[in-house]
Amino acid sequence: MNIVQKKREEFSINIRKQKREELFKSKRISNSQYLPFSYNTTNLAEIYSNAYYQKQCPNNVQLNETIQKIFKISELADAFNENDCEKNYDTSSDVEIIFDIINKGYPVLDRACLQILLSFTLPSHLTCKPILKYIPDLLKFFNETQYDELKQTVLFVFSNLAADCYQCRDAILIYEIPQAVFQTIHQTSRELMDDLAQILINISRTQPLMSNFNQIQMIKLCWQLFPYLQGNEYIAGILQLIQKICQKDKNLLDMNFLNSICQNYSNSDQYLNEILALIKIMSYFDRNRYETIENNILNYLILKVNQTLITGQQDIYLQKQINKVLSIFTNMIVENPKLIFNTLNTNIIQLFKFNEQLQETYNEIFSSIYYYSFYYQIINNLNQNQLKQFIQLFQPIQQMIILLDYNINNTDIIIDILRIIEMIMQKNIESISVFVEQNGEQYLAELSQHENEDVYNLCEEIFEIIK
Repeated sequence: MNIVQKKREEFSINIRKQKREELFKSKRISNSQYLPFSYNTTNLAEIYSNAYYQKQCPNNVQLNETIQKIFKISELADAFNENDCEKNYDTSSDVEIIFDIINKGYPVLDRACLQILLSFTLPSHLTCKPILKYIPDLLKFFNETQYDELKQTVLFVFSNLAADCYQCRDAILIYEIPQAVFQTIHQTSRELMDDLAQILINISRTQPLMSNFNQIQMIKLCWQLFPYLQGNEYIAGILQLIQKICQKDKNLLDMNFLNSICQNYSNSDQYLNEILALIKIMSYFDRNRYETIENNILNYLILKVNQTLITGQQDIYLQKQINKVLSIFTNMIVENPKLIFNTLNTNIIQLFKFNEQLQETYNEIFSSIYYYSFYYQIINNLNQNQLKQFIQLFQPIQQMIILLDYNINNTDIIIDILRIIEMIMQKNIESISVFVEQNGEQYLAELSQHENEDVYNLCEEIFEIIK
C-alpha cells in the first residue's frame, strides 16, 4: 500500500469513528430501551426468549438449528456490546446467521442483529465486506419494521458502509439506498432525515469520487432532502456535498435552491462559508442565468459584509470569506457594472481607506489576488468624474505603490497592480505626477528586469504614459 492509499484509508477510518463514542455507544443494547421480544405471545416465542436471554433450551424442547443460531446471536450481542470488533475478525459466518434470524417477527433479536452488524462496519473493509450482498435484505427490513430505533440503526449501518471504501459506497449506490430510504421516510419519519443526510455525506467523502451519473442522482436527492434537515452539521455537510458536485459540473446548481437558502439563512452565519461557495459558483454564469435572483443574492452578500465580515475585528477565517465575497462581486460586476455602486455602499469601502494599520488588520486580503481583481473592475467601470472623486477620497496611486512593495514577490498581484495604475493614469492625467512623486518610476525600473513578460510589457506601457 502506498502512502496516498494509506492516508486515504486512515481518513476513512477517522470519518467512521468520529461519532463512535457518542453514537455507537448510545445505540448499544440498553435495558431501558423497550422492545417486545415477539409480536405474538406463543410457546415458540417463549422458547426463543429463553434461548436469547438465558442461553438455555428447555429440557422438553428439541435443540434445533434456529435455537443454536439464537444462542450465537446472544453471545455475539454480549461480546460486541462490551468490546469492539477486531479488524481482522472473519465476520462471514456470523453475517449469514444474522440474516437467517433477522426480520422473523422478534424485535429484540432484530435489534441484537443490527447492533452486531453495526459493530462489523467499524473496524475494516474485511469485516464490512460480507454484509454487502445482504444490503437489499437490510433495506427490506428497514421498510417493514415499525420501530424507528431499528430503522435508525439500519441507517447507521448504511452510513458506515458508505464511508468504508469505494466498493462499499458503490454497493450502496447500485441498490439506490438513499433514494429508497427517502421515499420511505419523507412523509412518516422525518426525524430520520439527518441520518439519511449522513449517508449522503459519507458517500461524497469516499474516494475516488462517484460517477457522474451518481453525482446527478445525489444532487437531485439533496434538493429534496434539504428542507427536512435539522442538525447544523448535516445542513453544512449537504451544502458541502452540493458544492463539491457543482464545482465539477456548474450547470447542476439550482438557482431556486440558491435563492431559497440565501433568504432562509440570512440571519445565520453558521453556513456562511458553504453558502458563499455556492454563490461563487453562480457568479461564473452569464447574468441571464441568475438575473431573476440577482437582487436577493446581492442583498444577502451586502448583509453579510456589513453585519459579519467587515466589522472592525478580523481573524484570518473571516478575511478568507471576505476574499470569497470580493471574488463574487468581481464576477458579478463583469456581468453587470451597475453593481459597483451597490458594493461601494457597503463596509467594503473600508478596504479602500488604506493606511498601515489597515494593511496589518487585513493582511490576508491585501496579500490575495481577489482584492486587486475587484479593485481593477471598480476602476475599469468608473467614468472620469467618478474616478476623480474616488481619487480624492482614497489616493489609489499611493495605495497601489505601497501594496506593490508589499507584494513584490507575487507576480499575479504585481500584474494586477500595474494594470490598475495604468488605467488610473489613462483616465486621470493628474495621477501621473502623483505616481512620479511617489517614486513610482523607481519601481518600474526594477520591475522592467522581471522575468515575466506581462510585467515587463506593463512597465513599458506605463513609462510611455509618463513620457
